Amino acid sequence: MEQLYHKQGDTFSISCTWTDVNGDPIDLTGYDIKSQVKSFSDTPFEDDLSVAVLVAASGTFSVTASAIQTTLWPVTMGQYKRLFCDVQFKFGGVTTSTETFEIIVLREITG
Repeated sequence: MEQLYHKQGDTFSISCTWTDVNGDPIDLTGYDIKSQVKSFSDTPFEDDLSVAVLVAASGTFSVTASAIQTTLWPVTMGQYKRLFCDVQFKFGGVTTSTETFEIIVLREITG
């Protein structure tokens, strides 16, 4: 599982390209795309992320959360309060999700 590191209180933004098994971009025209982060610890946490298609024909999109949103993301402590994320694509009655990845949230130092 891939891990991304992110500072609590910073804007979260990743740009991605959705591709098929051959590595060719999938045209995102007409797709409904959404993403969330979730924690499955003893104090569950969930937050919806914003998804924007950048160039539909080339399969590029971004997933973002504002700095205000990420101030509420729990800081990762060892195996606890880990955030998990994926991106879900829906088109024509078919739902497909990316592999799950982990976001390690680090405490902000400069405030």
